[in-house]
Amino acid sequence: MRARRHRGATLVETLTAAFVSVLTLFTAVSVMISTMGSWAVGQGKIDAETDAQSAVRTIAVELREAMAVTVESGTSLTYRLPVRDNEGSYLVPAQWDGVTRRMEWVSTGGGVGTIRITDGSRNRTLCRNVILRDPQSSGFTPTSGGSTYAIFTAGAGSITRQLTIMIVSRSSSNRGGWVLGRSRETIFLRNIPTLTR
Repeated sequence: MRARRHRGATLVETLTAAFVSVLTLFTAVSVMISTMGSWAVGQGKIDAETDAQSAVRTIAVELREAMAVTVESGTSLTYRLPVRDNEGSYLVPAQWDGVTRRMEWVSTGGGVGTIRITDGSRNRTLCRNVILRDPQSSGFTPTSGGSTYAIFTAGAGSITRQLTIMIVSRSSSNRGGWVLGRSRETIFLRNIPTLTR
């Protein structure tokens, strides 16, 4: 019988296998890091969009119930709500409940602010990190440029019956940058007292 010779791997084969393994591992880690970065940007975008949409929805619900809205500037307005009975229904004819409420953008510095509702003696914050530059305007960059927009825009006429609300919020992308969310809605006020001519 002949003895079998067992041959081991040569140094060149071992180094080639190690190089291919390191290259494969490096590629896999690079793809994972890139994917995680894209996920972080996407999550930041979702957060910014959700914040803007939630604030617009809350403002719309609140103002649809108003019986008088006065847009003081593009960043603030005052409104009055009608009186409700014990069951939550409005009294007819509509009567003011005696509390002047205010919604406004309050600067926190650097062109960023919060939208706040002042309801008598209490304050509620609706949305943080609101900027006053429209990302859909020409010349916009995340750090500067672009035209400013009005958060509150009243419809035509001397009495506000229609109101457009627009909010642009920003959120951190967890990569040192910011991503933006933009929401806009036009609402019609339904409790405006009937006018006589």
